[in-house]
Parts: sequence; structure tokens; C-alpha cells
Amino acid sequence: MVAIASFWDERKLLVFVTLIIVASIVMLVELDAARHGDRSLPDQLITSVIVPVEDALTQTTGAVVTEIRTLAHAGTLASDNATLQRKVQELAASNERLKEHAGENVRLRRMLALAQTMPLQTIAASVVGYAPEGTRREITIDRGWRDGVSHDAVVLDGDGLIGHVVDTGPHDAHVLLIIDPSSNVPAFLRDTRTWGIATGTWQHIRMKYIGQDVKVRPGDTVITGKGEIYPEGIVIGTVREVDRKDNALYQSAVVAPAVDFNGLLHVLVVRR
Repeated sequence: MVAIASFWDERKLLVFVTLIIVASIVMLVELDAARHGDRSLPDQLITSVIVPVEDALTQTTGAVVTEIRTLAHAGTLASDNATLQRKVQELAASNERLKEHAGENVRLRRMLALAQTMPLQTIAASVVGYAPEGTRREITIDRGWRDGVSHDAVVLDGDGLIGHVVDTGPHDAHVLLIIDPSSNVPAFLRDTRTWGIATGTWQHIRMKYIGQDVKVRPGDTVITGKGEIYPEGIVIGTVREVDRKDNALYQSAVVAPAVDFNGLLHVLVVRR
């Protein structure tokens, strides 16, 4: 009995023959390209299609790996950043303290130099109280009558005049500042040798009763004139503005104090 080939067997045979033909063509193309030193068509297809796909996959994989690593270390990075910020804040605070200490050392050196050059004896004291919202502009110092501080004793620092003692206790005293409105200090324009009275205006000082014929200029230095309380020659401040009216008997000047009353820490009290 003779077997009859089915339709599916014929298709399989056709596919097999086709594959053999395609393989033969590919081999012939490869051999021809090799003979001429060129790249074969399959190689070109691989280079133009498969290689870019591989590169894209590699870059995508690298980006994903980097992101995963970043997320894995996010907690550590946040902690390190917080630590660095704390260190920066600590260094900034330390720098400010060093600046304050340097400024205070400069003021103390000026006070020491002033105490050594003054013909009068002085008592060093520290400021222990200040009432910026009080009825009077005054400070409290940690020296009293047991330390040699007396009523009306003049108080100053390395920059200039601060005020005078208005009352004393055994170990403390109150000092009325020259910027208090009730303070009146005999004043002297150092350059023109002209007298006046320096009165407090709460924040600054006004030098009153300056003759109209006197040439007062911003920047002129104002010092104490010898009086009942104050010795002569202590710096009060510098003229900031001049108030002169032609129909007035006197002119006046706004004086910026030489002393920073908001930063007082140490003072000198002149013995009477």
C-alpha cells in the first residue's frame, strides 16, 4: 500500500526548503561581504537596531540603579545635612561670641589707658542693672559707699562721659546718664573753645546756649567744662546737627554721645 502525503506534510516540507534557501542566501551574503571587506547586511541590522536598544536599556538600568541608591541613602544624607547645619549654626554663634569678646577687650583696654592717664583716682565697676523703660535713664553698678563710691561721683568709660552717681548703697549705686532729660552738664566745644550746656533728650544730647557768632559744624567734639561736679576735658560726644535761627539769642546743636549706652558693661567711677 502506498502512503499519500497530506496537505500539512507538504507545508512542512515547503517551510524546510524555504529555510534552507534563506540560510544559503545569508551564507552567500556573508561570504561576499567578507570577500570585499564589508559588513554584511545582518551585521548592519544588528548595529543599527539591536545596539541602540541595548544602549538605551543600559542607560535606563544605570539611572534606575542610581535612583535606588539615592533613595537607599536618603536618610543618611538628611542626617548628615542636619549635622552640618547644626555645626554651621554653632560656628556662627561662636564667631559672634568672639566678636563680642574682642569688642569688650578693646573697651577694657581703653578704660585701662584712661585710668592710667587721668590725674584722678578711679574705681572700676560693672553694670548690673538697666531699666530702659524706667522714668529715668539710669544704670546700677556693683560698687557702693563701702567701695569708695560717693554721691555725685562722675562715671565714665574709655569712650567718654556716662553720667554721675545720684544715690549709693553699701555695695551698689545708681548712675544718672547724661542722656536723661534732667541731666545738665557744663559743655565745651573743643575746637572753638565755646561754652554751652549739654542736656539729655532721652536718646541723644542737645548742647544749648551757644553764642550766635560761633561757627558750629557737624563733627565738632564736645567735652566737659570744669564745674561743680564734672572735671574738665571728658569727651561727651560729637556734633551731629546744628540748629541756628537768626532771630534767636542762641543756637544749639544735637550731639551724638560718645558712649554706647545700650552696651554698657564696665565703667570707671571717679573718686571725689
